Amino acid sequence: MAEKGYNSAWDRAVDCQGNNSGGGIATHNKPRRTAPTWLKGLALVVILLLVVILVIGALGVYHGLQKRDRLTQETAEQHYAAGLAHLENGEYELAVAELELTLRLVPDYQDAAEKLSEAKARLEAQETPTIEMHEQVAADLLNQAQTFYREGRWDDVVLALERLRVLDADYEPQAVEDLLFATYHDQGLALINEGRLEEALRYLDKALEVKPGQEDVLEQRKLAALYLTAISYWGADWDKAISNFLELYVINPEYMDVRQRLYDAYMNRGDLYADQHQWCSAEEQYVLAIEIRPDQAGEKKRTEAQRLCLAVASSPVSASTVVPEYAVRLPLGKLALPVYDQERKAYEIFVVYAEDMHWVRVVSFADQPRFSPDGTRIVFRSRQSKKPGLYAMDIQGNNETSISTSHEAGFPTWSPDGQHIAFVIYDVEQNSWRIYVTSADGQGKAVQLVSGWAPDWGPEGNLAYTGCNEGGGHCGIRFTTDVNLSSPALITADPRDIGLAWSPDGTKIAYMSDHDGNWEVYTVGVPFPEVRRLTINEANDGLPAWSSDGQHIAFVSDRDGVWALYLMKPDGSDQTKVFDLGPEFPDWLDQSISWVR
Repeated sequence: MAEKGYNSAWDRAVDCQGNNSGGGIATHNKPRRTAPTWLKGLALVVILLLVVILVIGALGVYHGLQKRDRLTQETAEQHYAAGLAHLENGEYELAVAELELTLRLVPDYQDAAEKLSEAKARLEAQETPTIEMHEQVAADLLNQAQTFYREGRWDDVVLALERLRVLDADYEPQAVEDLLFATYHDQGLALINEGRLEEALRYLDKALEVKPGQEDVLEQRKLAALYLTAISYWGADWDKAISNFLELYVINPEYMDVRQRLYDAYMNRGDLYADQHQWCSAEEQYVLAIEIRPDQAGEKKRTEAQRLCLAVASSPVSASTVVPEYAVRLPLGKLALPVYDQERKAYEIFVVYAEDMHWVRVVSFADQPRFSPDGTRIVFRSRQSKKPGLYAMDIQGNNETSISTSHEAGFPTWSPDGQHIAFVIYDVEQNSWRIYVTSADGQGKAVQLVSGWAPDWGPEGNLAYTGCNEGGGHCGIRFTTDVNLSSPALITADPRDIGLAWSPDGTKIAYMSDHDGNWEVYTVGVPFPEVRRLTINEANDGLPAWSSDGQHIAFVSDRDGVWALYLMKPDGSDQTKVFDLGPEFPDWLDQSISWVR
């Protein structure tokens, strides 16, 4: 979360892609070359073989469907014959049940529909059945349901019991309840064995509706739900997949393929760490995998990861170069960012080169780095008490130039031609931040422009900033092409839209805001202000910076419990951690990162 300290500066800011047509060798008099006769014959044979295979496959599917339809028709005929027998014997209730089963299997069975209507009519027209007749029909329905249960005909069981309940809701209620419960329970287990877990859950729930609190059913339901949840994260989030499969493994390690799944999940997460050169973390995952299922391939990976982990741990790190573990490489260019030294309680500015992910410390006790447009110089805010203000220097650390010596100066940004630097100074008397512009060579006097916060100079000469009108209203992101910032256009409406970063083509501005209570990254179109939210989580995300090709946005986040640099596409997709920055990132809202080619 955002901390206090110099963050108070922010608190003050919220106030205010042919043919040969060009000559060459003519080819129209050349004789055409034809394929040999044997080659044509071979091609014909291949084509005929493919046709035969396709025909055989189609016939197989056709015959399979015919077989299934034939079985359904045979079953329907059996029920139809039984219905006719019951109808002739005056057993109209049983006749109705059998004929309804017939139509359920073959809905367009016209004879069955006619006989069903006849059975229902006779049932309604007959005299009130005697108690003996009533009980006989009920007993026959229950016996029929029990027969269906023994045959595993679950749907037929339920239908027969439904008919029984319509006939007599009080007939053998415990036997009916037990049979209905057993049907739903056994059907659920059968579906689990077939791997159809979502369907299985529905039938287990039905069993629990009949008999709530049955521990065996609750346990089977929990296992199936855990498996479904775990498999939903497969390949997308190995941590969550492992968490759910591990819980399932602890309860029943032999449940379905949970042992193999958990092993594979650990191995996949280990491979992910290995791809990111995080060898120690990869070793940990391989160890967990082979504890679940000892395996020669897993042991081989574990041994190699252990070797590389020890090599990294024993490699020296110089005072001026740091090589942290990283998840992905920067795609291009170089990136400047502040890194907090916990021992010295101060920020240091590093430049990270994408070519070999080489880190170089540029200056200590400094932050808010910004590259010049050509990437040869950097301007920053000095945090040394004896040398406050803004300074510019070569990225090698030479040719330092003072830009402003004010303690309150900050957030410098270069003009597109590299000749000027805009920055802010806090005006104590006016209780507001003021934007100034000065020469990048440190010569001449800075010119005060307008009230505003944290400007960013765009590629077309547009200067964007967060600010309000002179009356303190209509606050948000403003931009203008006028060097004097007269008549700026307002494109957002929140004074907490800060951390501006122009896209290389000048059509968008990335920024951060806390509209939802925590800081997220957004973009807004220029000049048409279409706002798009790029990050969505409960952590802090901010300080966006565009790659020079406009294909990536770098930003910082504490979403994994530590501060880290992340990359994403301009639409917010493919959010990936690059490297950790550490557990502390004080006054992070007052920081900035910069990325050039």
